[in-house]
Amino acid sequence: MKHFFFLVVFPVLFTSIPLQLLGQEKEVTLEEVVVTATRDTQEIRKIPANVTVITKEEIDQSNAKTVVDILRDKVDVIVTDYYGNGKSTSVDVRGFGETGPLNTLVLVDGRRVNEIDLSGVDWSQIPLDQVERIEIVRGAGSVLYGDNAVGGVINIITKKPEKAFSANAEVVGGSYGYNKESASVSGKWGAFSAILNASHSSTEGYRENGFLRAEDVGGKVIYDLNGYVSFDFSGGFHTDDTGLPYALDKTHYVLDPRAAAHPDDKAYTNDGYGVLGIKAKLWDFGRIEADLSYRHRQVDDFYVSVSYKDQRYVTTWGFTPKYILEKNLWNFRNKLTLGLDFYNSDSTVDSQTVSSGGTFLNRVEVTKRSIGSYVLDEFSVFNNLILTAGYRLEWVTYNLFEETPRKEDKTRDHEPAYNLSLDYLFGKKSSAFVSFRRSFRFPVSDELIQYFPTFQVNPLIGPQTGYHYEAGIRHAFTDKIEANLTLFWVDMRNEIFFDPYEYTNKNFPKTRREGIEVGAKAKPLRWLTLWGNYSYTKATLQEYPYSGNDIPGVPRHKGSLGAEVEIWNGLSLNTRANFVGSRYFISDWANAVPKLGGYYTLDMKLSYVWKGLKAFVGINNLFNRKYAEFGVVDSAGAQYFYPSPGRNVIGGMSYIF
Repeated sequence: MKHFFFLVVFPVLFTSIPLQLLGQEKEVTLEEVVVTATRDTQEIRKIPANVTVITKEEIDQSNAKTVVDILRDKVDVIVTDYYGNGKSTSVDVRGFGETGPLNTLVLVDGRRVNEIDLSGVDWSQIPLDQVERIEIVRGAGSVLYGDNAVGGVINIITKKPEKAFSANAEVVGGSYGYNKESASVSGKWGAFSAILNASHSSTEGYRENGFLRAEDVGGKVIYDLNGYVSFDFSGGFHTDDTGLPYALDKTHYVLDPRAAAHPDDKAYTNDGYGVLGIKAKLWDFGRIEADLSYRHRQVDDFYVSVSYKDQRYVTTWGFTPKYILEKNLWNFRNKLTLGLDFYNSDSTVDSQTVSSGGTFLNRVEVTKRSIGSYVLDEFSVFNNLILTAGYRLEWVTYNLFEETPRKEDKTRDHEPAYNLSLDYLFGKKSSAFVSFRRSFRFPVSDELIQYFPTFQVNPLIGPQTGYHYEAGIRHAFTDKIEANLTLFWVDMRNEIFFDPYEYTNKNFPKTRREGIEVGAKAKPLRWLTLWGNYSYTKATLQEYPYSGNDIPGVPRHKGSLGAEVEIWNGLSLNTRANFVGSRYFISDWANAVPKLGGYYTLDMKLSYVWKGLKAFVGINNLFNRKYAEFGVVDSAGAQYFYPSPGRNVIGGMSYIF
């Protein structure tokens, strides 16, 4: 582990030295423009935050099967794939551990996809073959996005038509019975353009009862009316069925990590959405953009191991208009954004429990309605100094209902968010920034409901808030060398956790996160690109009885290294090494049990491109490391593990017409 740490840190420090390289090659800096940080197009160097853009080229160079796979080697992003098949996964930005998925906001083309309950984000609903690029903005985004945007915001941007006509077909296969077939077709006809994607994937999984079978269809239609007004409609449907092998105790984890603790548990999912958008230019009076979205999700769970099953239905409507005005104030450049976010989610859970006393049926209904209004202003004090200030106020209402015994309850709340930052621009692609932000998160439905001694709003829980201090610098030393450094400090108040000793969700008075994120990229030779990143995150509890203890599930050290070698015309080799340090098991608030071990993996991919043909073969976890990305302890201190896949291969071929 120490050797890996050295290999991560040394290249980062080395490539930060402003060496002068010979020749004029393609710039290796990140994409210049992103849309997530300001809800509009903006240069990365003008954003007061640590931003990562994952391009389509980077996706193609990786061995990733799913969206979460492509996030694994990004700085200060912890990915947990509980069953190793890409279905039950979580993503944690900046060290929130078990509640990472609830403190990381995930968007698809700007549309929220976080659930209103503890299930978090279903990453399998977003097929990787439909993704054009992914933007990661670290740090609180509560002013622009409200609830959940505490540790960061991840925006997945899907493909859109680019040519008069294009068609693509791909076939992929690999270990554990993995196979995927996908196809797409797109085109432009005058003012109209459209794209349609479809795919089927299947795997038996690394573990017994770890299977996953999924089908996806998605598309987008765009109509440019007259250069001033455009409409677009996008939609998709996802369905899958999967096994739920659950965790293994320590004995079974050592003897047979591929075994299933629950060999008969399974789940089915149907998930569909539609979004209608409009963009209008108001000449010298700015722009108006608005999206109207609808989503319906159904999940059927069968927990044969505990004689329980349920059907969950969630229907969500969203309306998100905004107004953007770019107009000088006196002689100073200024950009003003005003917006409103409205979401209404109706959740119904029909459950059935079988016990010696008979069969017990119940229904629980939750309605969450949120309205958030925000303002963001970007003011250029000088040509190279930007002052950004923003404010948001969000109101939320929950209505709760239980059928047996018949009970109802409701609660209302509201929270503000604000930010203030300075961004200093120097050089063509360089900048430094400082920022202060206030964040918030409302409880999800499963945290909010208390069932015993009676069904009601949990009196021990309320919104959490946070105060974020951040400073960073990004610098392109030459066209072929860039590096970045970010320091952050976060003080949370009333952070929402699950207390395993009282078996309830409640607020913990004070927690703290402090850390450093560093990254670098260089192209020393025409045929060689190198990159690396490292993050140190110290997440601690600040109040009795656990004052000074680490927050479970948060590793202090994480790093990645990679290289791209162009061997010959069209033939290239990509390697990626990831290291994740040790962390305390989930629920070990006392830090009394030995840590879940750290791990490192090495992935490689050999690919060949000739005209429209692409072929590749890859190996994941080359050294067949045995590890678990997730572990939890019970109230008696017994350890349970979620084993991760060993060495596995993947290969495929695609053709673009």
